[in-house]
Amino acid sequence: MRYGPVQRSAGVTLPELLITLTIVATLAALGASGFRSLRDVTSMRAATWSVRNHLVLARSLAIARREKIRVRLGPSGDLLLLTASGERVMSVAVGPGSDVPVDSLRVRPSTLRFNARGQAAPGSVYLYRGDRIVRVVSNFLGRLRVEAYRAP
Repeated sequence: MRYGPVQRSAGVTLPELLITLTIVATLAALGASGFRSLRDVTSMRAATWSVRNHLVLARSLAIARREKIRVRLGPSGDLLLLTASGERVMSVAVGPGSDVPVDSLRVRPSTLRFNARGQAAPGSVYLYRGDRIVRVVSNFLGRLRVEAYRAP
């Protein structure tokens, strides 16, 4: 017979494993909601800058071509840049998985216009995603600003 300390195996017990898994699962659940929120914010920011850059492009095209450029929504919900004669200069896809990943987009008034001097008819483009709303505002000089808020 052998007397002395009892040697144990170097493994972990079932209760230790269950406690560790519970802690890891709890932390993962807490992190997932924060990650989802961060992803939505980042996606909305990218959509906002995409719309803003296309409005800047419309103004630049109006100056370069010395003609009016109109910005409005197309029949399929995409953002269109058109010349005064109705020729399509550019089309920007709108919706999940597109250039502008938002739930919906609205232009007020229904058409934004930039003239050959870079001036604009004041208006706004609204981007909606979940409870977030972003407004890209154009003033009469063609300058843009971005306003963000949550839906009430």
